[in-house]
Amino acid sequence: MEQKSMYYRNAPNMVLFEITTKCNLHCVYCSARKLVKKPEDLPLSNIAQLAEKFEDFEYVCLCGLGESLLHSDFYEVIKIFQNKKIVLVTNGSVPIDYKKLDETRNIDAISFSVDDATEEGMKRISDNYRFDILLRNLEEAMQYNVNTAINCTLVKENISGIEEIKNLAIRYGVKRFKVGFPFGSGKWIADNAEEIKAVLREIKKSLQYNGIDYEGPTEIKCAYDNAPIAVVSKNGNVYPCCDYFCQRPLVGNLYQKNFQVMWNKDSYEKFRSGIYCNPCIQYHNKKSIVDLYKDV
Repeated sequence: MEQKSMYYRNAPNMVLFEITTKCNLHCVYCSARKLVKKPEDLPLSNIAQLAEKFEDFEYVCLCGLGESLLHSDFYEVIKIFQNKKIVLVTNGSVPIDYKKLDETRNIDAISFSVDDATEEGMKRISDNYRFDILLRNLEEAMQYNVNTAINCTLVKENISGIEEIKNLAIRYGVKRFKVGFPFGSGKWIADNAEEIKAVLREIKKSLQYNGIDYEGPTEIKCAYDNAPIAVVSKNGNVYPCCDYFCQRPLVGNLYQKNFQVMWNKDSYEKFRSGIYCNPCIQYHNKKSIVDLYKDV
């Protein structure tokens, strides 16, 4: 296969690594609980073993079906990856010990998933959500000068409140604000395009005025530096992208092979050709959605 035909040219520089399947929330839209029958941590010994195979990655993003901060040895996990740049994705409702995080100085960014700017609104999503902890985490991130991002999934239930989520980002010195559309809401996204675009344009303008990077809903979020973000699940399986519950091929297992061996396999080359990306059912590759929202 010729290089010019490749959808992705570069090898992954970032890996999403699942260290636990435990979660403290039960969000109304989450399907992960149906997929996880026995929530548990990946033991430190296993993490250390897999970490030895991460030499090809500069960034390790702690993310998966569970809340990474609930791992019983979370801060020891950070130490294992002290030579990597860590990106932490969290729901925000678990207290973060920034003093411990600061010991290794390898936290590149923390991304908080925030779908409402009020406690009442967040509790509509998950009735046990601790909004006070989210605010404390954001406040202490400022004190420790940690780069933060807010991930907001835009739905009809929270579009009227996204202005306040944006204000929250400004108040707590967030560096990046990401807006995404949920899977399965294509009709609402298309039928209300003008209203949604008007809201997003104002959000984008205000964020940029305040020096906050804005990432719109049609930007591809499964890639970094013109490369697919690899995914390593708790059992060591390696997938070429985050959509690993659908049609994406399993390319190997890190307990058995190094990543470079997998990268050069025919199955990975097939993925890189775009055979799975071009028809991807996720919103960012739907031409109709991209055409509607390409300017926001």
